[in-house]
Amino acid sequence: MESTEGPRKRQRVAPASASAAPYIPDELVRNILVRLPSRSVLRCRAVCKAWLRMASDPGFALEHHRLQPALPLVSFLRGGAGSSSKEAAGADPVGRCVEAFDLRADEFRPAVRFAGSGRFHIHGSCDGLLLLSFEDRFFVCNPATRQWTRLPAPLRSSWFVGFYRHEPTGEYRALFFRGDWANWPGTDYYILVPDSRKGRGIGLPSEKTGYRFSGEPLGPPVLLRGSLHWMPRQVRSHAIMVFDTATEVITFMDPPVVREHMSLLEVDGELAMFSCGNRVTMVELWLLKDYANGIWVCGHRVRLPAVEVSTFVFDESWRMFFMSEEGVVIVTPEQKLLHYDMNGTLRESFPCNGRNLKITPYTLKESLVRHTFFETHDNAGGRDDEPPPPFFRGL
Repeated sequence: MESTEGPRKRQRVAPASASAAPYIPDELVRNILVRLPSRSVLRCRAVCKAWLRMASDPGFALEHHRLQPALPLVSFLRGGAGSSSKEAAGADPVGRCVEAFDLRADEFRPAVRFAGSGRFHIHGSCDGLLLLSFEDRFFVCNPATRQWTRLPAPLRSSWFVGFYRHEPTGEYRALFFRGDWANWPGTDYYILVPDSRKGRGIGLPSEKTGYRFSGEPLGPPVLLRGSLHWMPRQVRSHAIMVFDTATEVITFMDPPVVREHMSLLEVDGELAMFSCGNRVTMVELWLLKDYANGIWVCGHRVRLPAVEVSTFVFDESWRMFFMSEEGVVIVTPEQKLLHYDMNGTLRESFPCNGRNLKITPYTLKESLVRHTFFETHDNAGGRDDEPPPPFFRGL
């Protein structure tokens, strides 16, 4: 009896395990896939031909991008958190890691690993594309697909100020400000287009009031409602400068308040402003509820523990804070990333396995949309046999 009991059980189980998988409607599969991170979607393409066909459809890529959250990007140097300055100055170059922080899941998504020895910068983010540079060369990259292309070399005495999609032409453009300090106010601005050999000047029509830059725009802009928005500066009554990316005309709008520390961001499709005083114990999130009439509403006021934020050092190029409807993210002097909810309660604490942890002034909204200007470099060499930039090594 014992010698046959086992096989009989296996015979009863075998047909169930060998039976066909339950049918899942294509609509349900699609609704699940469009909400997954890009890396998960790329893996799911290998499940079967039907999923590959579904996830490769251009309409799927557009819907997937629309449903992705805008995740803040954090940056840190690869290495031990306790590394000394002497260790950091060793012979081997130190890689900079850039990761997207998903506040809903309290997890990180790797975006960029820079392993080069030159100067590396993040300049802009638009539609899942990042504008990066190293050794004074500018690149447009898609972290989700690892595609990239070059920009023409910027002119001398010029500064990058914005990255956007020009709706009338569909071009992705990098906006630069050029200052002629010897013949002030001889200023100008111009655009560079990916996969192009040269730039194109736009000029500064003098007959348009407020059109001319009074100086280099302050900080990275927020791209929303077809316009770039720069945070207030110590001119024009702390006005927010607005650049219409379709007409390429500049106007100004008033901020809700004036604080020692202010930064603009996008929250659920609305222009928002994060603000706090020097003591940083109370942070505010203002939402521009009526864009046409400039009506702001304070959506949240969050009180934070003073002991954890009392020694922060502010940097114009980086953030020590990020705020959205999911809460507040803070970098502490001890190189920890803290996530508070809107009640000021600590949700999660993440120690940094590296050093020089900072929150970049950009968010990444992942995209699988394909662009013709990208060079994938699947074959040897690219344009002029140029090697790929060192942005994705180790991912």
